[in-house]
Amino acid sequence: MRYPLKDYKVQDDNQLFEVIEHFPLATFICKDNKQTHICHLPVSLCRDTHTLYGHAVASNPIRHCISLPVDIVFRGPDTYLSPHQVKGLSLPTWDYVTVQASGTLHSIHDFEKQLKAMQHILNAFEDKQDPWQLSFVPENRLKAMCKSLIFFDVKLETMSGNFKLSQNKTVETRADIAKLLRNTNPKLSRYYE
Repeated sequence: MRYPLKDYKVQDDNQLFEVIEHFPLATFICKDNKQTHICHLPVSLCRDTHTLYGHAVASNPIRHCISLPVDIVFRGPDTYLSPHQVKGLSLPTWDYVTVQASGTLHSIHDFEKQLKAMQHILNAFEDKQDPWQLSFVPENRLKAMCKSLIFFDVKLETMSGNFKLSQNKTVETRADIAKLLRNTNPKLSRYYE
């Protein structure tokens, strides 16, 4: 048996990008010559180049993994489902959406490139109506701040989704799950449609 199950596997870049953009807190799993490091870092995605951008404090263990391959997990919405909630379920189950990716972690040392990476991150997460701007910080302070951080990018080499959404259940049961989740977990319910 191969995992994830064929019915749960998603390869469509647009669907995977959407999960990354809506759930950008990535779990990085990387291994140096001594140990495995697990780091949780928010990232922004450039769809055109399949590149993630991020930064971390200098003490973050990700510093040990510069120029090394990393595995990255994005955990989307999930939920527990009980037979008490959904008539078509014979056993409890857990439905979820995740994306797994891999690439090589590269550090960004050049100040101008760090600013571009930071701007990319701001464009992804700041309020579009009234965004905070890098220009609000004096340049000498901005340079000092950038020196205290690790800026990085990861060009995604592989990417796949594991969307376990009760695909092995009847159309009626899945419709009942979607109806239940519209009220209890709307972020997940949209994946059933």
